[in-house]
This record gives sequence, C-alpha cells and structure tokens, in this order.
Amino acid sequence: MRMNADTRRASRSGWKWFFCFLPAVAVICVPGALPAGEPARPVNHYVDAALANNPSLASMKQRIAMKENETVRAGALDDPKVWVGVVSVPTTTWSFSQEDMTGKEIGLSQMLPYPGRRENSSGIVAKEKEQAEFELAEMRNMLRADVKMAYAELATVRAQAEVVRRVRAILEQIVEVSREMFAVGKGSQTDVLRGQVEFQKMREMLLMLENRERVLSVRMNTLSALPPGEPIPPLDHLAEFRLDLSADDLRRIYLEERPARKAAEARIRKGDLLVRQAEYEGKPDFEVAASYMQRNKMPDGANRPDMVSAMVSMTLPVWRKGKVDPGIRAMSAEKEMAVRDEEALDNESANVIGSSLSSVENFRSVAALYRTTLIPQAEQAVQSNLEAYRVGKVDFPMLMDSVMSVLNFRKEYLGMVGESHMTKARLEAAVGRELP
Repeated sequence: MRMNADTRRASRSGWKWFFCFLPAVAVICVPGALPAGEPARPVNHYVDAALANNPSLASMKQRIAMKENETVRAGALDDPKVWVGVVSVPTTTWSFSQEDMTGKEIGLSQMLPYPGRRENSSGIVAKEKEQAEFELAEMRNMLRADVKMAYAELATVRAQAEVVRRVRAILEQIVEVSREMFAVGKGSQTDVLRGQVEFQKMREMLLMLENRERVLSVRMNTLSALPPGEPIPPLDHLAEFRLDLSADDLRRIYLEERPARKAAEARIRKGDLLVRQAEYEGKPDFEVAASYMQRNKMPDGANRPDMVSAMVSMTLPVWRKGKVDPGIRAMSAEKEMAVRDEEALDNESANVIGSSLSSVENFRSVAALYRTTLIPQAEQAVQSNLEAYRVGKVDFPMLMDSVMSVLNFRKEYLGMVGESHMTKARLEAAVGRELP
C-alpha cells in the first residue's frame, strides 16, 4: 500500500509538472528583459566608433592630404637655372683686358613647358585626389556594412543561446521527472536515456553558440577599433522589417551614390588626362635664357661696353614612333582598363542587388511563416502530444520530438531575422548608402 501511495504521488507530481511545462515552452524564445542599468547598445554606437577610430581610414585621409599638396606641386614650374662664369679668356696671358670678347658673365634661364601641359599635370593629380576621396568613402561604406553584419550575427547568436539555455533548463527538469517516474514504475529506462541524450545535445549546441559569441565579440571590437577583449553589453533586439524598394530604385541609388563607382569614374577621367599628357610628349618644351657680360677696359684705358645676351631654345620630339606613340597607347590602355573595371563593378553590384533583394524578401517571408504558422502549430502539437502521452496514445520520444521542434523553429526564426539584417547590410554596401 505504501508503494502504491508513493507511485500515485510521483505520478501526480509528474503530470503536474508536465502541465506546467507547456506555458514554459511557449515563452522559451521570448527575448528576456535586459538587466537593470544595462541598456541595449545600438548598432550606430559601433558604427560611429569604427568610422572615428579605424586606422585604415586615418591612413587614407593622410593620402588625400598628400595628393592635395601634390596637386599644387605638379603645376609648378621647374626651378630656374642661374650661372656665373668667364668667357673667352686667352690661355696665354689669362688677361681680362686683352681680348674684346673676354668678360665675366652671369645668366638666368627658365624651362617653360608646352602651353597646357602644367595644367594637365595638375589635373591628373587632382583626379587622383578625387579618386582617393571616393575610395575613402567606399572604405567607410564597407566598414559600416561589416560592423552591421557582425552586430546582427552577434545579436542572433546571443538570442539563440538564450533560447537554448531556457530549453536546456526545462529539459533538465524533464529528465529528472522521467527518472522519478521510472523509479516508481511509471516510465521506461528508454525515456530516461532519451531525455539525457537530448540534454547533452543541448549542452553541445550551447557550447558552440557561446564559442561563436566570443569570436564575434572580438570581431565586433576589432572592426570598431576597440580593445578586442572588451565586454560587449546587451544589444538591440532584431525585428522583422520590410524593404519597400524595388530593384530599379536600388540600381538608381547605386548609380548616384556608390563611392566605388564614383572612384571608377574619376579614374576614367584621369585616364583622359593621362592620354593627353602622353600626347604632350610630342610637343616641344621651351627654355628662355638671358645673360649679362661685364668686360674690363682695354689695355690703353678705353672703356669696353658691357654686353647682354638672350636666347630661346626648344626640345625637338623627333623620336615619336619609339617614345611618344607607345606612351599614348599605354595610357589609352590604362583608360580602357578603368572603363572595363567600372563595367565589372556595375555587373557585380547588379548581381548583389538582385540576389540580396530577393534574399531579404525570402527571409522576411520565411520568418513570418515561422512566427505566424509553424511555431504556433508546433506549440499546439506539444499540447496535443502531452494530452496523448498522458493517456498512452503517444510515446515519450514523440513528445520530446515535438518539444525539440518548437526549439528548432524558434532558433530558425531568429536565424531568418538575423540573416535578413545581414543581407540588408550587404545591400547597403552594394548601393553605397544606408537604407530605411
């Protein structure tokens, strides 16, 4: 009689726990409240830190400053030449008064490039500076996208880990209840072993998620130019969203705002100037010179007038076939290469825009399917299996499968939402700006 009473109490205790289990399953994946005093840190905090402190951006800014000074330097004239010498001194007497042509001379000369050549040289460096500015903007664009993707993945992994922790705590109670029921003859050892296996599988899943969280935390801090080991506080909860932009809208934004494309256009315009600069190699440069010669008095004391000379010389670009024409062809090829690179960027961006837009919509639809259909149906299946298990119509493994289905659906839902945010970040990188 004593054993029958213990059995009935154990059975009532087990069923009481199972009836309390269903509401727990329904809330295992609801985001928990943040600890007091720890507000969620938004993604813009890390984006701002990355854009303000990233050393690669600082290096590019110095390159722009360098090009700005080179622009002024490229348009400057060559330094003038000055000379001082003696002219027509007889070697027999070394006298400055013996010959009329003997004198002491000082002169000055200046090289003058062909008209327009200096302005073209300045234009080339100015385009290089413009290209560097767009490359800096592209680096900021890509860094922002990287931070957003790392943030979304870290938030997703943390939410999934929290789900696993809650379910693992519930599974631990299931294992304990099944063990107690087996002890009083109301359960089977198979049920106990199945529960223990699922519990250990949850431990493996949690360990993998926690390791992934540590890796992503280091990446987040590194991208944001923060100490790698700095703890990352709670992050914002990721929500579903709808992207109300068509592929044509996104391609228009890309053509207008993508810094990488603007850098390619600047490179093409620089190519035009490089071709023109190569053509200037076939034009003469000029040198203007003037000199003043002072002469001594004649041997009889009569004065000799001083003399002034002036001269204009020019280069003769006679080696056109061996020097000028190959240079023009080389610069034309460089410009054509820039044009092809821009076309390749257009094709790549069109592919990213099309695939990312489709993926965002697919992730949103699948997430909505999980939230509105699969998860509620899985929870109803748990309730139905629980009732059936109580009257012996389903076995313990089927009940466990229905509970694990709820967990997997919740995890998949969080994964779909996280993937949609990461894909949106890739799409922003492709078009060159943040999207609403």
